This record gives sequence, structure tokens and C-alpha cells, in this order.
Amino acid sequence: MTSWFEQLVGEENVSDEIIDREVYSTDGSQIAGKASKIIWVTEPKQIHQIILYAKRNKIGIVPRGSGTSLVGGTIPNNSIVIDLTKMNKIISIEKDSVTVEPGVILDDLNVSLKDNFFPILPDDSAVCTMGGMCAINSSGKYEKRFGRMKDLVLEIEMIDGNGKLRTYGNELVGTEGIFGVFTKIKLKTAKKITERSLSVFKFNTIEETMTKVSSLSYNRECISIEFIDPLAAILSSLEKKYYLIVEYEGFEGDIKNENEIKRILNIRENMFKNLASNDFIFIEDPHLPSENMAEFLYWLNKRNIPCYGPIGSGTIFPCFKTREEAHEMYNFILSLRGSAGRLSGVGILRKNFVNETLKEEVKRLKEKLDPNYIMNPGKVI
Repeated sequence: MTSWFEQLVGEENVSDEIIDREVYSTDGSQIAGKASKIIWVTEPKQIHQIILYAKRNKIGIVPRGSGTSLVGGTIPNNSIVIDLTKMNKIISIEKDSVTVEPGVILDDLNVSLKDNFFPILPDDSAVCTMGGMCAINSSGKYEKRFGRMKDLVLEIEMIDGNGKLRTYGNELVGTEGIFGVFTKIKLKTAKKITERSLSVFKFNTIEETMTKVSSLSYNRECISIEFIDPLAAILSSLEKKYYLIVEYEGFEGDIKNENEIKRILNIRENMFKNLASNDFIFIEDPHLPSENMAEFLYWLNKRNIPCYGPIGSGTIFPCFKTREEAHEMYNFILSLRGSAGRLSGVGILRKNFVNETLKEEVKRLKEKLDPNYIMNPGKVI
């Protein structure tokens, strides 16, 4: 007998099979949850009906894109998982903007844009969805030039926990699906970078490295500053030094050959793979004020914790062998006026480190947009 859900979305788009529930019960964080049912939606009216069903029956809903969250942002708790990857249409491309459904993959979008590109480029651009990037206020290597996701979102349509379709600006970017499901997103785009060059700087000390970072911060042609510490360098078969890989728009950099540029950037892109193969499998993404970055790097160095990342935007990726080590780091970051979850959000793992002001604001919006607390329950607060 055909179920109500099957009538709504089609038999091929509903599953409560054990293997599917097992897959959707976790995400990139490796935290174990429990999915009661998986539904692949293809249009907003299906989402609307599912939310009304969940509201009536007091069942949690977890919106999900590619499931790459490292903090448990899409872990279900006996919840219905709405998979948005089939809502992957590029609705329109304008001169300086694009409108997409939430399941569009970032790399696919950039292939479709001709003279422009979407300049938020996280490491998982080959799989991450635009809805997921909005949910966590994603960033990438070009943050120094273009900002974060919130800076490039023009408009979002969302069906909230009451089942109401609402239109917003960028104010709900970074809310991790706890108020509703994004159904349409309008984004600014930028002109493609057609001329670029690189310089690779090596240093013996943190002080020398940070002095160079400071001087580069005033250079308008500098669009990306990537850092690699000595331990991460060794594990990636590099010389034991502090590195800065600096990308310029134009030809100010020493390296202008495109093949050589790609080879060097590929070393950086494979950094986590190299560290994970040496058992540093838990990656974090704290953000620090520039004046406190050196102290944080000393703290990591003293504990033999490898790190790398877009230091030009104040973010570092330390990698740990255990989650307990990472939790110790959180408290130190807070003492330096830093924040956790710069690129991957709060999810489940970082709830204890959310400040009280943000918690109260989330609760206030929950009462308005999701008073039954059905949307992505257990996340952020």
C-alpha cells in the first residue's frame, strides 16, 4: 500500500530501508544518530507538506545537503531527513548574480557561470551544496577579498517550522537549518580571476611569519594567504619551516606559470588528507583576532598539533588525534577572544561554546519561526 509520503514525492524518493537509515544517521562528524525516514524532495510544496506533517505529529526534521558537516550539523535524532540534493536547478543567471535551488553543488555552479564565478571556495567545493554553505555561513581561501557567504547572499526563500514560506535578505545565513528549510537562494557573483600569480615564503619563527602576514594584509593585490606550520609541512613531505602561500590577482607573485601554481595549490588542498593519514583525523576551524594569532600558534606548537589554513582571514585549521584535545583548545580560544566553528558551524559538538547572547537570540527566533522545535533539533542550543 502506497504511503502518504510516497504519494507526495513518489515511491523512489522515500526510504526507511536499514541501509539508507544507517547512511543518513551520521555525517562528516562520524557522530551516530538515528534517521527514521529519508525523503528526497524535488520542489518547495513537498517541503511545506512534510513540515506540516512533522508539526502535527511532533517529529523532528533534519535538512541535509551532502552531509559533510564536521560538527554533527545534520545528525538526526529519530528524525525525518529531508535530502535536498535533487533540488539542484540553477534558476537564473544574471550579470552579477545567480539564483539557485539549495541542492546545487558549488563546483557545478562555477562551471555554469561563464565570465563570473562564485568566490566562496571551501576545501569541499566538489561536493558542498549552496544550501549547506548558507546554513553554516561558509567561507574559503578568498575571504580576504570577497568575504563570507553572508556577504554574498542577496535573498533567501525559506519554509519555516510553522510551514510558512518567507523571504529574507541575508539575516538567516549561518543558522544551520534550525528555523526552516531554504528553498531558493540569490547570490552575488564576481568576475573570474584571469590573471594570477603566487609567492611561497618560508620562515624559521612564528614572529617572522606573522610580521609578513601583517604586511600582506595591506596589499590590495593579495587575495589569499595560506599558512602551513612545520609539523604539517613535514607530514606533507615539505621542509620543516613555517610557510605562507600567497596568491595575487595579477603578476606581483614570483610564480606565474599556471601549471606550477596548480602544483603548489594542490599541496595545500591535500594537506588534511596527509594529516589524516597520520592519525590527525579531527579538524577544527577557530578564528582569532590578528593580535592574538601568534599566541595561539605557540600553544599548538608546544603541543605538537599540526595546523594550516587561510591565516589571511584569521582562520587556522588545527588537526587532532582525539576530540578531547580539541575541547581543551576551545577554552583557550575563548580566552584569546577567538571563536570556534568559523567555517563549519556549531552543530552538536560546539553547543557548549556558544555565548549566552547568541543563545537568547536563537531562542527568541525559535519561538517565532519554529515554536514546536521540530527543525534540526539539538543543534546550536
